[in-house]
This record gives sequence, structure tokens and C-alpha cells, in this order.
Amino acid sequence: MDIHDLPELVLVEILCRVPCGKFIFQCKCVCKRWLTLISAPYFIDRFLRLQSHRKTPTVRTLISRNAEELFNRVSLSEVLTPMLKRLESFDHLETEPVVVGAYNDLILCCDRLFDQHNYYICNPYTMQWVALPPTPTQCYDIVRVGFICDSPYYEEDDPNGHVIQLNAKFRCKVVRILPPDRQFVFDHDEYCFNFNVEIFSFETGKWSELVVSSPRGISYDYLDAMAFSYNGVLYWSGHDYGYFLVLGLDPFNDNSSTSTSSVCSNGGDIIDHKCRFVVFAMPVADHFVVECLGVCGGLLRMCDFDTDTKTLFIWDLKRQDHDYMVKGAGELCLSKHNVYSFDQDMYPDDARVVERLSFDPNNEDIFYLYVDADVIMCNICTRKWSKIVEKRKLNNFYFFPFVLPWWPTPVPSLPQHAHQLAHGGETSS
Repeated sequence: MDIHDLPELVLVEILCRVPCGKFIFQCKCVCKRWLTLISAPYFIDRFLRLQSHRKTPTVRTLISRNAEELFNRVSLSEVLTPMLKRLESFDHLETEPVVVGAYNDLILCCDRLFDQHNYYICNPYTMQWVALPPTPTQCYDIVRVGFICDSPYYEEDDPNGHVIQLNAKFRCKVVRILPPDRQFVFDHDEYCFNFNVEIFSFETGKWSELVVSSPRGISYDYLDAMAFSYNGVLYWSGHDYGYFLVLGLDPFNDNSSTSTSSVCSNGGDIIDHKCRFVVFAMPVADHFVVECLGVCGGLLRMCDFDTDTKTLFIWDLKRQDHDYMVKGAGELCLSKHNVYSFDQDMYPDDARVVERLSFDPNNEDIFYLYVDADVIMCNICTRKWSKIVEKRKLNNFYFFPFVLPWWPTPVPSLPQHAHQLAHGGETSS
């Protein structure tokens, strides 16, 4: 009997046992029948249940702005780089797009690092992308941009995996914090309490412009360009004199029943009070250069590495008040085990380049350093270290977390027509 003659239910049981979702999407190319079958909600639910029963691990990796995977765990660069080149050719871009954000297996990229104006959301494993409308404001600086979804595409409703809930209507937002108008500003350390923010919503297919207030004055130049999503909130880290700051924004806080607005003191801008920043502050010594390295172990984690003493300091974001998003302020607390000293022979004292890379997204006890083109793995529990990669040139030291789920997240569609490359026989939209 030919496989094409098998009953549909039998074929479902066979295809559901393909090892992972990225291979399943390749099976869509076989014929229209397989495409229709694999795209059906019943098939997705059955496939996810089997993965849950097998306790298939979710693979996490790290991706740089230049689409380089720190470790070749999921061969992400092999699919992402060609897709970005196709996007460059398809939209006639001047340069290859750069990665500026990620949420699970969806990646936010832009046509350039500076003067960001055109954004794309893509999934490298399904080879799909969607082009966002151009931003309302042309900005020649590196803007502070973040990308977040309100929920994953699917969730297990019970620990045994008997119920899989598909969130087909999950919402995505792209947030841009714009630099202050410096036409009449000569001091770049000027503190701002109100920021011009642009938020793109897939529900409307449009960018919205608003002024978001902060309970604390913040210097825009001291905010990191990278944002991390945690519990439905986007976070940027920054510095102040004697303080380390974390700036949070919930772009889904759209409860119109409690929404108010007011005119800014300049008489022109309207402040939207339903969407505002929350600021966490922590006093630090002058020699500390704390950076936010993303979500690790279910917490937003920051760290500093003292290159002289080879000591790692770790802070975790802990909410001290359940009403912190309402009050707009909170505290950064030291994690339970916060100081880790390593062997003085980890690297020579005359090392020219020592850069913090990231914590391992699959193991919260593993931290990576980049020392003179070598990657060093440090275990904060055992205090042991090892050189795992030698003589590798990294173009930048900022990495976004990338999650390869059991089933690929579909690229969200826009209400209006947008360019979207489809793979496996799916139509463009």
C-alpha cells in the first residue's frame, strides 16, 4: 500500500511522530493533502500532546544582532542568515537586516542598526515574515526597541499534558522609545520624566504615538538599546549616578476604564496614563558596571563581572510590592547567592578583551565570558571554568534568547495587505 492511500487518522499518527516541528513544516511541501492535514488544529493538538507525553525538552539558544548563534545548538544561523538575505533581496534593502529583538521563535529585525524605520517579524524555521508599516518618526540614533507577545502560541493546561491550549489570537507589540528632542539640548545627561513612545499593534496594523511618563528622571543615553520581556512586561536596563536602573513598560495595559490623559507642561504633548513606565533602582558602587542579561531561571537577571578579582556579582529582579506597576517604583534585590569568585588562573591578567556574554538559557548556573577571542564557560555552583571555544571572532557581545518550541509560532498577520514570504505551499498575505 502506498502511503498516500492510508486513511487520514493513520497518516496523522505517523506524521505526529516526526521528531520536531521544523521537520513537520518540511512535510507540508510533499503534497496538498499533507499541507491541509498538518495545518489542521487537530493535527497540531495531537502532535503537541505526543511531545508532552515524551517530555521532549524545549531547546533554547542565543542569537546576536548579526544572526550569529553563540552555540550551534539548533543550527539557527543556517536558516536565519539565508532568510535575511532573501528578505534583503525581496524588499530591495541596502544591507542585510539586523536582529533587534526576539520572543520565543519569532525574531524582530530591522533594515539597519541606525536610522531604524522598517521592521520585520519573522520565523526562520517556517521561512515566513511580515513587514510592518514604516515607523511614524525617522530617528537617526539607535532607538530603544522591544518586541513582546502577551502569551505563547500554545500552553499546557495541566502538568500531565492532557490538555493543550492553542492561543491562536495571541497579541504582539513592538515598542520604540525615542530619544528626546535635542535641538535645544546641549547636555546629553539631561533627565527626562516623559518619553515619546511608538507602539505597533497587530490588532490595528498601525503605529500609535504617545507620551509615557516615568516616576523617576532618566537619561536616555544611559538606557541600553536591548529590551527583555518578562511576565508580559518589556524591560530596559540603564544607569544613573550611583544607581543601576531597570525601566519596565507593559504595552498590553490597555484598560480603557481606568485610562486618563493630560497635557504635558510644554502644552503640546498628551500623556497617556494607562501606559506608563515603572522604574526599579538599586544603589551601586562607582566601579560597578551592571548589565541586564535577560531572563534566567524564571527571573530577570543582571550581573557585573570584576575583571581584576575575577568575581561575578548577580542580581535578580524581585517584586517587593504586588502593586508595583500601579505605584511605578520598586526595588532591585540581591539574589540569594550573589557573589561568585573564580580561579585567578581563569585567564591572564594582561588579557586585552574581557566581555560578559550571557547566562546559558538552558542552565541558570552557567555563565559565559569572552576573553581574547576565546569563550569561557563558568559554573557558578562549582566555581569551575573551562575554555569551550577558541579563537572565535564575535562582531558584537549582545545576544537575544531564542526558543525552539515543539511547534513553530506562526507569524502574525496584519489587517491590511503586507509582504509575507510563505514556505511549504502556503499563500502570501
